[in-house]
Amino acid sequence: MLRPNRRIWSTWSGTAGCLPAQLAAPTSEDEIAEAVRAAVRNGLNVRTAGTGHSFNRLVTTPGALLDLTSYKGVVAVDRVAGEVTVRAGTRIGELCRVLDRDGLALANIGTLADQTIAGALSTGNHGTGLAHPPLSGQVARLRLLTADGNVLTVGPDDDPDLWGGVRTALGTLGVLTTVTLRCVPQFNLRHRVDSAPLQELLERFGAWAGESEHPSLNWQPWTDRVTLRSIDRTDAPSTPRASARRLAATLDEVRCGFTGQVARVGGARTVPALTAGLGGLGPTSPYVDASHRVFTFPQPVRFLAMEHALPLERTADALRELRPALRRLGMHSPYSVLVRVGAGDDVLLSPAHGRATGYVNLTVPRTVGHLEILRIAEHILRGHDARPHWGKAHTATAEVLAPRYPRWKDFRRIRAVLDPEGTFSNEYTDKVLGPVDAADRR
Repeated sequence: MLRPNRRIWSTWSGTAGCLPAQLAAPTSEDEIAEAVRAAVRNGLNVRTAGTGHSFNRLVTTPGALLDLTSYKGVVAVDRVAGEVTVRAGTRIGELCRVLDRDGLALANIGTLADQTIAGALSTGNHGTGLAHPPLSGQVARLRLLTADGNVLTVGPDDDPDLWGGVRTALGTLGVLTTVTLRCVPQFNLRHRVDSAPLQELLERFGAWAGESEHPSLNWQPWTDRVTLRSIDRTDAPSTPRASARRLAATLDEVRCGFTGQVARVGGARTVPALTAGLGGLGPTSPYVDASHRVFTFPQPVRFLAMEHALPLERTADALRELRPALRRLGMHSPYSVLVRVGAGDDVLLSPAHGRATGYVNLTVPRTVGHLEILRIAEHILRGHDARPHWGKAHTATAEVLAPRYPRWKDFRRIRAVLDPEGTFSNEYTDKVLGPVDAADRR
């Protein structure tokens, strides 16, 4: 049951928080249903939270907040069908470890293992690789608990609009309770690092994006070179002490966090000199390990991140425009600009909907002075038909976003049918999607 709450809930980064009237931590689908019914009886809106890795007010509410992190665990692994069914609050890393023991893996995931499955799906989480859509592309079916307390099982053979809408819905259609994901046989990956002149890379950006199965690049805007990372399947065994190579990426995050703290005294203009003095600690020599351990690494340092999904063919032009703008600003983040790529999909609110995608991510320390970097970058990226990551920092509104999504009206119709009273809304969803409108049901 929901009880009066006196505890403040906050996101992982500490950039958003709330004091919900009622806070529940259900451990079963029945308890989730009862919590939703109780909130509706009390006239409270309902939001659901996982590990809180969104950087905005996606789940904050003065109403009822359901913390799903206790509703976790693998329900079933079907090795013959190549599927795994998992509860919504299960962390990606936990799922990958279970799959690994059964000789299976997810084909592609992002860098953060601590996110919950439901949270990652709801916000459009992705890895990198032109053959790989976001995580929602690996969903075989799922269960959705709606505002009336009933549960729908939704799959690709059901209403195509509902299937397209439910896999990335910002929690506005109901509560995801269990998710069945398609798996592949366990595999190893080889991680390699190289560097190139920025201008040369931009001139062949499209070709570079297809040279590796899982490519990414890091760029410090005050320099004219980029670090290129190539991750590809291999039959080679894991490298001895591969975990130490993976830890190097975590140490690099710690270095960035330390640089950001020092720069609070000397100013963000001192970041290039501080970075040069400390050097990079990321893995530089090739290594091989199990796929989920290469894709992810521990990220203990709190920060603020913004990411936009651009048409792949416009990504290089956006980076060309970012370079002089960030240099003129003269204020720098110790974190590199991260660029990844991905396949398009048919999910209605996916930032990758309908197009091959370039993802441009900017990360800054959690200080007011660094917000100007994000403001400048967002303005430039928006000019290249960018769609913001639903869980990261941005200032877009429904008026800005609607023209960027071809199936925007279809999603609004589905939302008006499944949640006509706006039970699963909050201030953020009203800002980015608009409030539920009965007229949309037509």
